[in-house]
Amino acid sequence: MVVAARGSPLSRIQAAMAKDLLGRVFPGIRFRDRWVVTAGDRDRSTSMTDLPTPGFFEKEVDRAVLEGTADVAVHSLKDIPSEISEGLEIVAALPRGPAADVLVAASGVPPPWGSLPEGFRIGTSSVRRRAIVRFHSPRALCAPIRGNVGTRVTKLRAGQYDALLLAEAGLRRLGIDLPARRLPLAVAPPAPGQGIVALVALRERYGEFDPLRERAAAAWWELRAERAFVTAIGGGCSQAIGGHASSARRSFTAAQWEEDGSARRRLRIAGSVPDPEAMGKKAAKGLMSGQWERRP
Repeated sequence: MVVAARGSPLSRIQAAMAKDLLGRVFPGIRFRDRWVVTAGDRDRSTSMTDLPTPGFFEKEVDRAVLEGTADVAVHSLKDIPSEISEGLEIVAALPRGPAADVLVAASGVPPPWGSLPEGFRIGTSSVRRRAIVRFHSPRALCAPIRGNVGTRVTKLRAGQYDALLLAEAGLRRLGIDLPARRLPLAVAPPAPGQGIVALVALRERYGEFDPLRERAAAAWWELRAERAFVTAIGGGCSQAIGGHASSARRSFTAAQWEEDGSARRRLRIAGSVPDPEAMGKKAAKGLMSGQWERRP
């Protein structure tokens, strides 16, 4: 089986995680890696918000599957656009890692959100994370940052930033241990799909991956709910929207922020919608019709 992924350190680790699970589900299978350097990897200067169409980093990896030079592509689910290439399907997920965002510093746990000092410089290029900072800590400054997680941490340690706002799952998978303050999921739900590693293959091969979906049933339920939410909203990481499903609680937490941090609206539903797709759609509809809460 040929496994395609980006060549970044985190992508390589996630590809290894996928191969480990595939190898346990299908004993005796042999693997070959196909590392894809995408246009997004080559372009290190353009701001994340100025990059072209959704899936900028993923489409070239998926093309290897469409062209038959790879059997499966491995992605962070949050990076997969709501509409993927014709003929492809998300066929499985790995057990979910931590979903939350964390604020990390080079030394010492960062101050609480409401206590960030004037001019405290936070590195992030995410529209959603910038809006969260501006809502909870308007005195802090958000500064754009590019590069993989390791590159960003190097810039943090060099003193270019006071802290970074990152996905906890990526830090853990890379074995990076920094003083951190976790953002509560109820207060700042993450990008939909954060913490989930997804496998993409040809739609006609969907049935082959049934055993993987059974092994990661909780993550698969959450993936379906959060994908339905993103599709119903009509956007992904380019909007200041967060959404998180819990299969254990059969619940969905969502939030939207004005990009300048001046207001937010939130929603939580639980228990009444057992179907994950219906849960995601209901959450999207409820959030979009909710009342805005002005920044304190």
